Amino acid sequence: MTPTPTSREDLRLNVLIVDDNASAAELLQELIVLQDHQARCALTAQEAIDAFAQEHFDIALVDLTLPDRPGAEVAQHFRSQAAGRPLLLVAISGYGAGDATGAQAMPFFDHYLQKPIDFDALDRLLAPPATA
Repeated sequence: MTPTPTSREDLRLNVLIVDDNASAAELLQELIVLQDHQARCALTAQEAIDAFAQEHFDIALVDLTLPDRPGAEVAQHFRSQAAGRPLLLVAISGYGAGDATGAQAMPFFDHYLQKPIDFDALDRLLAPPATA
């Protein structure tokens, strides 16, 4: 029996972008949609938590410094609510990962992208895993 080819729909990711900078969030959303994925923006931690409760996301890009709550708390909440399903948590920040803010948050995230976002690095995170 030959395996059924994976459809483009099967490879489409649903990405939540959490950033209080609306322009930056919208730009990321446009870039992600151009890669044939779905993306939704949340400008506050509470908006992100509400969106996460309503919808399944494969990836969350979370700014470390949000106006209403630290990004690390948002990541902790997402991880606890993911109920064992795969979720890639990516910290995004103008601070370096070695900065105190970035370093304290890193245990809650799988990856770190420094602003301005390196679009090649983002593309690698969105790429489907290689198959053997």
